Formats: sequence, C-alpha cells, structure tokens
Amino acid sequence: MKIKTTLLAVASVAVLALSACGGSAESGVAKGPISEARTTAFKSMMPNFSTMGKMVKGEEAYDVEKFKTAAAAFLEESKKPFEHFQKDEQGDGDTLPVTWEKPEEFKAAEEKFHAAVAELNTKAQGGNLEEIKVAYGEVGANCKSCHDTFRRPK
Repeated sequence: MKIKTTLLAVASVAVLALSACGGSAESGVAKGPISEARTTAFKSMMPNFSTMGKMVKGEEAYDVEKFKTAAAAFLEESKKPFEHFQKDEQGDGDTLPVTWEKPEEFKAAEEKFHAAVAELNTKAQGGNLEEIKVAYGEVGANCKSCHDTFRRPK
C-alpha cells in the first residue's frame, strides 16, 4: 500500500512538472506559450479543413455554399499559426530545430502553403468540384511536406 502511494505521488509530481513547462506526459516534449499558441491556431483551422475534406472525399454531400464558406474561413484561419513561428525558449513542442536553422526553407514552405490555400479558396468560390478536389489535394500535400521537414513525427 505504501509503495503504491509513493509511486502515485512520484507519477503525479512528474506529470505536474511536465505540465508546468508546457510539455505532456505522453510526448515528453516541452511546450512554451508561443508553441501552445501555434498549436491552438493550427487546431482552430482544422474543422473547416475537415468539413471540406468530407465533401471532397464524398463522405458528405457537396454543398456549394457550405464549401465556399469553409474555404473562405480556412483562408483566413490558415494565416494565424504563422504569426507564432518564433523560437520558444520554454519549449518548441513538435517544431523541429531545422525550422530555425533554415528559415529561408521554412519561409518558402509557408509561402507555398499560403498559395495553395488561396488557390483552394479561388476554386471553391468557382464551385467546380473537380477543380476543388485538385486544389484541396495540393493543400494537403503542402501540409504533409512541411510536416515531413519541420515537425517531429507523431
């Protein structure tokens, strides 16, 4: 009984220590406030991307107006995470050091992503689902490319 209580106390302290520095017990990666803001901004744009994805994949009926609205919102939301791409001295979370070591490469990837998102919005406003599918795929490819280079594998 005493051993269980001691182990529970040690585990609780470890979880609290990781939480205090912004990390998580699962990943063991420290996350500071800048990194948290970046993660929050990325997560906030995902509902619109998922809504569009369901229509593109045929999991949900294509609703032109709903898609247009989601694409326009995604265009604006997709800018916000990049406001938080500064080195976080308290922990960069899943952002790899190469992001800071090769800022020109990162900036080029960011610009390519923004161009793909703008193209998706343009195609969405036009309403041609076949063109939208291509543009949506380009956005996804840009996400993957950036994650492959600048984000810690999950």
